[in-house]
Amino acid sequence: MKIEKIADRIVYSEETFTKRVLFSEEKVLNFILNIMPGQELPKHHHEDSDLILHILTGGGMLTVDGNDQKVTVGDVIHCEGKEEFSLKNDTNENLSCFVVLAPRPVPKIYADEIKK
Repeated sequence: MKIEKIADRIVYSEETFTKRVLFSEEKVLNFILNIMPGQELPKHHHEDSDLILHILTGGGMLTVDGNDQKVTVGDVIHCEGKEEFSLKNDTNENLSCFVVLAPRPVPKIYADEIKK
């Protein structure tokens, strides 16, 4: 068993969004994504891995396959690996998301933290 503190992974940077890994295991990848107002996670998809995204703080505009959807605290989103998505913080509050990718993506780059 492993226990981690989400609060320790809520870290923002004025330069870019941040990603702080909680669990990087054989079958699952889990991290906290932190996006300041005006910042954006660019369009991408995760091939054969499904995405679960839980909005912890703030909100923004989620775009999946060209369809825009406003998201806010408490929303939980499921995207299939083939779906292309982006997330923009278009609010005045910081946005943090609890993210799970399963099965763990093959490209190891997805497990890299983004720090600034």
